[in-house]
Order: sequence, then structure tokens, then C-alpha cells
Amino acid sequence: MGRCLQKKGPYFYINEERGEKMLPFVRKVKNYIDKHHLIEKGERLLVACSGGADSVALVCALHEIQEEYALQIGIVHTDHQLREEESAQDMQFVEQLAESLQLPFYGTKIEVPHRVAQEGGNVQVICREERYAYFESIMAQYQYQKLVQGHHADDQTETVLMSLMRGSLTPSITGIPRTRPFSIGKIIRPFLCVTKEEILEYVHLLSQSFRHDPSNDKHTYTRNRVRHKVVPLLKEENPQISESIRLFVEKQQQDDILLQTMAKEKYEQLVTVDSEGTFILDTMHFAEVPIALQRRVVLLLLKYLYINSDILLNERLIESILSACNEHEGNALIHLPNAFFLIRHYNKIQFTSSSRELEISNKIVIQEDSWQRIGAGFSIYLTKNLEKHFSDEKWFVQLENDLLPLSSRQKADGDRIQVKGMSSPKKVSRLFIDEKISAEERHVWPLLVNRNNDIIAVIGLRYEERFSKEYNGQNYVMYVKRK
Repeated sequence: MGRCLQKKGPYFYINEERGEKMLPFVRKVKNYIDKHHLIEKGERLLVACSGGADSVALVCALHEIQEEYALQIGIVHTDHQLREEESAQDMQFVEQLAESLQLPFYGTKIEVPHRVAQEGGNVQVICREERYAYFESIMAQYQYQKLVQGHHADDQTETVLMSLMRGSLTPSITGIPRTRPFSIGKIIRPFLCVTKEEILEYVHLLSQSFRHDPSNDKHTYTRNRVRHKVVPLLKEENPQISESIRLFVEKQQQDDILLQTMAKEKYEQLVTVDSEGTFILDTMHFAEVPIALQRRVVLLLLKYLYINSDILLNERLIESILSACNEHEGNALIHLPNAFFLIRHYNKIQFTSSSRELEISNKIVIQEDSWQRIGAGFSIYLTKNLEKHFSDEKWFVQLENDLLPLSSRQKADGDRIQVKGMSSPKKVSRLFIDEKISAEERHVWPLLVNRNNDIIAVIGLRYEERFSKEYNGQNYVMYVKRK
């Protein structure tokens, strides 16, 4: 196999001042690299090469500009062992390409069939996980600053169409990014400015061979169906569709950078994290934020909540969270993945974890002569039948008709209770702190209030003076238990 750059003649772009010769295809890629500062001089680049036309063209194009940028280039390849001898030949082909260009080669066989047999799951997802894990290890071990991939403009078109078809959690369609953090450096994609057709013309011009993966022809994969059925129809209507979508995505990415910056600022204003790692959101101020930023703030919060987890969140769940964040009255509980909860108490929302299911209820009117669950695991039984006996915590209390009915609710800002031995009412929030009640439970802890909404008991903690452990002629008895 010869070197990639062999063609000479009228196909080269010639710069008379610098005396350089460069194919128009490579010039286009180089301009894109320079415009977006994808490569700096003297960098170490690790090029992911499957052996297909796209990645082979990428290797050849980078090799052509290697001297100008003083680059150190290595080639990496993974054999997923899904096509037996064919995939082994792919690795051999890429290794020979690296050898012909005198570039370092890193290759490995990935035990995808074994993992699929052991764990099941999506084969494509497993391939990607294993492939990127190997790329990451090579970058770190050999100190490559950037991983270069051959995604092109048609790939971008397919990605945008698939996002629209499936529905995207992200507020805007930003497609495949030009660059993103990875391993000890970044991933860059300098081919997003060129189409598949341009790539094939380039390798043909070089008389450069490449490998073909027959799985790319199968219509069992959504991307392949989009590639072979949908995109050709769009190109019939507009031959420049890939370029149009590329420009659209670039504008979307520019807008998204600005909006993400604004969302980060709003997040810092609206979200606090307590000492126990609970995220607390003020819904009153959140509701004043434009909807374009609300979703981004929520997604940013969830990103921090699941910082070490790869969690898939669906659109319905995101909409439920947004709806809860725009309410200010009553309470709500939403179960989140990995045993996390969204807990709303009036205008405060917690995103928290718990080893047990938290209970949320609106104001509960206390019915006599029956056990009632009132939140945080508590139940009470209120009765005039003083002969009734349970083995649970027991309080005698005098209740006049103008105080009835009693109700249970959760705390609100400014709540106070008059307790024995104090000349002035005590703040309920201070009581919770003194009793070391977790932030998670404070918003769901039941308060017993009279008809006038005055607090007469913080169940399980403090009771007003009218409650007594001894019977002194009171007309009611109240039992309290907690599961």
C-alpha cells in the first residue's frame, strides 16, 4: 500500500506565495479547522480509524497537513469481533495504513459478543462503550491531547433528523458537536464541513482503498434507514440539504452556548445545596424565568444531581418536573430514577434521595375515631372515647368546639408554636434544627393545627400546653404512632 498523497496535477490548490500544493478538499477541511481553532501547532492527535472511507480520508487529510502543524499523529482501531474474519481484516488493513504512513498504531480486540451473552443489552451501545473506553485509555497512556473522529456533514443531517423523529430532551437541536471534552483532552470532528460525496471523491482522487462494513447497509438500524431512505428524498428536493443543516446546527450551537451561560447564572441564583447534598429550588423566582431558560436550569440541576450516573430521562418526566416547579401551592412528590425524589412544599422544591418513600399530603382534616396517616410515617387517632386504649404514644387534650376540626399540614414560612416553659412562641424551623430533623424531612413533617390554622403540635416533637400525659378532665385523647 502506498502513501495517501500521490496524485499531482490540476487537482491541487496552489498557493504561489507559499509554494504549497493542497487538494481543494484538504484546503476546505483546513479552513474549517482554523476557523474553529480545532488544532494547535505541535499537538498530539489520536485518529480513530475503522478502515471505512470516512476515517481513511481523515487519516490522509491530517497526514497531508501534519508537517504544517508539526503534529504527532497516532491511529487507533478496535475490533468488535462481530464479523469474525472480516473485522480481523479491517484491523489488519488499518495497521498496514498506519505502517505505510509511518504512524503509530494502537489496536485491540473487544469482547463484545461475550459481554452481550453475559449481560444482554443493545449491541451498538455496548460497542460504543467499549470502543470509547479503549480510546480513553490510549489517550491517557500516550498523552494524546485530542481524539479525531470522521463524522461528516451527512452524519450531522442524519443526527438532526433522528433527534426530531425521536424527540429530544435538549431545548434545541444542536446535533453532533465540533468538539467536546474527553479523557485528558478533547474530541474534535474536522470533517463536519464536508459531505460523504466529497469524501468519496477525495479518496478516489488519491486512488486510496478502504474497507466496507456490510452492517451499514442493513435497515435494521434506524440510522441506516434514515441514511438510505430519508436523506436521499431530501437531497432530491434540495441537493445542498447537508450544507443547510450544517449551517442551521452551527447557529443553534451558537445560540445554545449563550443560553447555557445564562441558564448557569440563573441556576446559581435559584438553586442552593444544603450540607446533606439536597438541591433546593425557589419556585416563586423560578416562575419569573423565561421558559427557554427554565428547561435548561432543570436539566443542569439534574446533571449535577446525577453527576456520577448515566441516567436516561424521558420527556414526560422532564415535563412533570417543569410543571411541579411552576406551582406554588400545596405539595407534590415525583419519583426520579435511582431512588431520588422531587418534593414540593408550597414554593420550595427539594431534589433529594431517601432510603424510604417520602409521603406528601395536602392539608388533612382530622376525622375522629379512625387512624389517619398524616405524613413522614406518622398516624394519629383522635377520640372522645377515653376508654379506648392503644399501646402507642398517648396525649390527653381539651378541645373546645371553636377549635375544631383539627387538621394536619406541613410547615410554612414563619410558623411558630407556643410550648411549655417558654414565654414566647418558638419558630418551627428552629425546633427542627434543635431536634436535628433532616432537611429532607422538615418539609414533610406534620403539624397539627386548629380551626384558625394555629399550630398546637409538631407531631412527635412538641405539643402545646393544652396537651398532657396525665388525665385531668380533658375531653379528648390522641394516640400517635410512627411506622
